[in-house]
Amino acid sequence: MSSRERPARLFTLSPVVRALVNIRLFFGRFLGWDHEPGATVWETFATRLTTADRSKSLAPAGTQEGPFRVVYRFENEQLLELINRTAHAASLSALVETEHAYRFYFAVYVHSVSRFTPVYMALIDPFRELIVYPSLLRSVRLSWNQKLRHSLTTPAGPVGPVR
Repeated sequence: MSSRERPARLFTLSPVVRALVNIRLFFGRFLGWDHEPGATVWETFATRLTTADRSKSLAPAGTQEGPFRVVYRFENEQLLELINRTAHAASLSALVETEHAYRFYFAVYVHSVSRFTPVYMALIDPFRELIVYPSLLRSVRLSWNQKLRHSLTTPAGPVGPVR
C-alpha cells in the first residue's frame, strides 16, 4: 500500500508508549504469542456483518493493517481485530459530532483464547490504563484539534475543541 492510499493516522505514539509496545512485541515474537492460530480455531468478527454494512465499509473486511485486520471502516467509525495466541481482541474507535464539538470514543474488547490470557491481561493492565490509553487520547485530541482548527468551519465560525 503506498503512502497515498494509507489512511491518515489518528494518533502518534509517545516515546514511552513506543518503548512499551516494542518490549511487548519482542516478548511476543520470542515466546510465540503473536502467531495467528489456524483459521479453523477462530472466527473473525467480520462474519457477523450484515451485507449492507459490508458494502458500506471503506475497506474490505480482512485488510491487514499492521498486526490488525479491518472488520469494517465507515466514515466516522472503525472496528479492527487482532487474533493471536493470547487473545481475540477488537478495537473500536468512533468520532461523533455533537452540537459544539466532536467526541471521540475508543473501546477495546478482549476474548480469552488461552488459559494464560487472564494472567497476561492482569500483567499489562496497569500499563494500558495508566500510560498507553491516556497517551493515545492526548494524541488524538491534539491531532483532531489541529485538523479542526485548520480545516473545518461552521457558519458561526471555527469548530470548538474535541472534548
